[in-house]
Amino acid sequence: MKKLLFLFCYATVALAVFSWNASAENEKLNLLLNGQYSNKLSESSEQLTDLEREVRKVLLYRDESSAAEPLGNIWRLSSEMKNNLSSLPLDHHFSTEWMNYLTRLGDYADLASRGAIPQEKWEKALGNAAANLSDFSGEWSVATEDMFTGGTGPDEWFASMEGEVPDKRWANLGHAVKTYAESDFPLTTSEHDEQKKKDLQLLSDQPVKREDVIREFKNLFPGLEGASVHVSESRKDAVYPFYHIRFQDGVRFGYADFTKKGGHLLSLLIERPAGEGKLSEAEIRDKAGQFLKQAGYEDVVFEESRENSNYWHLSFVRIDSKTGAKVFADGIQVKAAKDNGEILGVNSMEYIQKEDLKPQPIKPFDPGKFFSAGTEVHSSELAYTANRELVQRLCHLLIVTKETGGQKDTYRVMVDTDTGEVLKNELLH
Repeated sequence: MKKLLFLFCYATVALAVFSWNASAENEKLNLLLNGQYSNKLSESSEQLTDLEREVRKVLLYRDESSAAEPLGNIWRLSSEMKNNLSSLPLDHHFSTEWMNYLTRLGDYADLASRGAIPQEKWEKALGNAAANLSDFSGEWSVATEDMFTGGTGPDEWFASMEGEVPDKRWANLGHAVKTYAESDFPLTTSEHDEQKKKDLQLLSDQPVKREDVIREFKNLFPGLEGASVHVSESRKDAVYPFYHIRFQDGVRFGYADFTKKGGHLLSLLIERPAGEGKLSEAEIRDKAGQFLKQAGYEDVVFEESRENSNYWHLSFVRIDSKTGAKVFADGIQVKAAKDNGEILGVNSMEYIQKEDLKPQPIKPFDPGKFFSAGTEVHSSELAYTANRELVQRLCHLLIVTKETGGQKDTYRVMVDTDTGEVLKNELLH
């Protein structure tokens, strides 16, 4: 009896110690994430200030060379803000509208820098943007004040995102940004069609049930089989209907979004402490490729990667079955842990949207006659990119080098296979 009593007491103490350790680990992770999110939020606020400054600065100049630098900075800051935004647990409606606005602002600046938009037109648009960004900055400061302080954690963030009644501050911000986008950058007919695709209005798949989505989630992520799972549906005013899965398994937690039509995985984010191990880029790339095949993305190839201290970020693009060309607009982004290659993030919205590619002739193309003497062609393949009317065009994608004044520069050039027009010419560093 004494032995039985001893074993019972020992088990109780062990369970208490285990529970305390798990609670301490969760608290430690919450504090870590609060710090990370606070830093990203502060960085976004600083970038917003810089973005407004650059928009105002570019309006000073009529000289194209003087306007080039602030236009380039607008494009860069828009891209950096989108990257930060994608990793913050913010209201879905607001995030969608703000990402759309930043995309349009960045694209507009890029087109203006290449002379694709008359100066009078982009001056008017960016003049409106400067005033709207000024108003938005004040509203952003109010909405984000003390957002990740005071000990709040994942439960509070996700509950705020999933509530039946939207947070008034974020709802107002989302509506304001949508209004800014419509007034600053009115859509053409082609752009309206493009926006419908981005809003997933053209998905023709049959709706799936909540149970189907949970089954697909567990199939894609068998390592989370034992996780506690909570499923909610998007609000009625969401741009596109989706299921939001929130999960927790010990110190690992996160969310995944699936479309209601077809049950496609839109996004995934897993947070957990980083381990000590380090896999090579090749091993990480192989694991990411295997995951995408398992998820049914069998027509994609690896395109590029970048790293930070704990993660690899990899980009994959779809290959068109008819031409064998890369479709950069149909991409998937994957975030993988360096320690064991676990997939911690996925963004497959671009792939799900699928570009509508029209047949296009491929006329004879001789790089030797197209480029000047001394230009070396290192690779050539077919790929699609959008022209000024946002129509996807089949191109020769060439990586070339040219030595000028003792310096060898590398360029990525995309030439329309039918018209011979240069649609992209990027200097690579």
